Amino acid sequence: MRERIEQWKSIFQTDENSICKQLSGMAWDLAVFTCLVEAIDQAPDGPQGKQLNGVMVSMLANGFWHSAFLGVRKLADKHPIGGARGVCSIGGLIADAKAARELITRRVFVEEIAGLNYDYVATRARFEEFVRAHPAGTIVSGRRFDEELSIRRHLEFDTLSGTTEQNRTADDVIREDFFVALEQRMARLEGVVTHTHIDVAHAATEASRAGRQLESWQLTDAKNAFRDLAQTAEILGSALCYDGIGSVLPRPQFDQFEHIEQPLFSGDPAVLHAKWDELSAEITRWHDVSEIRL
Repeated sequence: MRERIEQWKSIFQTDENSICKQLSGMAWDLAVFTCLVEAIDQAPDGPQGKQLNGVMVSMLANGFWHSAFLGVRKLADKHPIGGARGVCSIGGLIADAKAARELITRRVFVEEIAGLNYDYVATRARFEEFVRAHPAGTIVSGRRFDEELSIRRHLEFDTLSGTTEQNRTADDVIREDFFVALEQRMARLEGVVTHTHIDVAHAATEASRAGRQLESWQLTDAKNAFRDLAQTAEILGSALCYDGIGSVLPRPQFDQFEHIEQPLFSGDPAVLHAKWDELSAEITRWHDVSEIRL
């Protein structure tokens, strides 16, 4: 069980592709794109609409939406978290923990996952003994003496297991409906996952797309989906990893809007036309191939 818990903590926080790192990347892109939308709204109007280059804006928008769809799909992935094809996903973590539900006892929850003393009464007694053994002003206490953390951990497990302080046992386990509720939260994203399968990750045919595409998914929908993922991860992290998602949106260590007032390009557009035409001529020759040269 200890190895399983270490794996949970790894895919949640420390792995290069951890759940928390994925959430932070999605939150950052959401913030940037939200500001881009505001910048477009603030742009001057012309006879043909906003005086912005449609080609560049369209590419930026497509990049965000594809990234958003794929981000939701990756975190909702229900594939196993272990093995050669293991994934760092919320869906996978829920499934793995649900399968191990009978092993996540109260003692495991407090001692193995949180690293706390199970018996907080004994913890209090040890602290009082420690205080008596040291002169006033020299006491340095660590988490091993923090009975409050253990008390809060037991109370959290009371809720998860449906027990009370009066009928607790070390072998209490988490109620199955806790995991069912988490699965139901993730099920709200199934439409996005399906759309991503057929429209972003795969080039589905017309017959395959029928009835499976999202009718509409706007910026508010993306924000709500990211919020649902973050909140589900917070619940999971607290229970299974004794950790939270923290501040999902990274705090910039630089001026993220430096040079934003500068035009993207201020040179002669003829240079860009020439570059476009050069690539166009090269692509035009791509069809010049035959089976003889394979």
